[in-house]
Amino acid sequence: MGTKSLKALKGRVFPKAKWVFLGMLAGMLLEASGLLFFQNYNPKDEDEGQATVVFERIVSRNELVSASQNYFFVEKAEDRSRLFDLVDIPFTENSFWYRYQGEIKAGINLETAEFSQSGTTLRVSLDAPYIVSNTPDMVNSGVLEENGNSLNPIHVEDVDSFQKELFNRSNEEAIQGGLLEEAKANAEENIRDMFYAALGDGYNVEFIWKEGALHEE
Repeated sequence: MGTKSLKALKGRVFPKAKWVFLGMLAGMLLEASGLLFFQNYNPKDEDEGQATVVFERIVSRNELVSASQNYFFVEKAEDRSRLFDLVDIPFTENSFWYRYQGEIKAGINLETAEFSQSGTTLRVSLDAPYIVSNTPDMVNSGVLEENGNSLNPIHVEDVDSFQKELFNRSNEEAIQGGLLEEAKANAEENIRDMFYAALGDGYNVEFIWKEGALHEE
């Protein structure tokens, strides 16, 4: 084979070899970049991170008021003097009518809330609801009618004692009327809506209520 033929052969072989090498190098680079991409990209971890952030924002509120109820009482208080606390003394009766109104709020303590995730299932653990506040409306509350007695006058402490009795009664009746159960249901709905608003409705939010009866703080 002559010199001219050898040069022609090299001209055909070397360019092909160069392109084969470049092709192999490009394939190796693509494979390496793809491997790094899948190693660094983990949608599951990212989703779990987002759900945790949402939960932390919810917990940052410390307390969630999820139910409220107004109350209104018009009650009569009566009293009479007693001898040695055994026998009623005649003609010592007194009485007054008292109006008492206000608002009770119930909710949950978010500081003790706990969170876990398994795929698209989010689990939130909460303490039982409790009475967050009971705020009497003292502008509209007060004595409506007073029937005093010089032998047994009505004292300020008598009114204060009756007011305290109505305060405790308002708490008891709110609990018996289902205010805490309402707070529980509303809390679940509110927290679920917060997750859906941030993450979409492709998640299942489950609630675990810690042991212990619904209570008043």
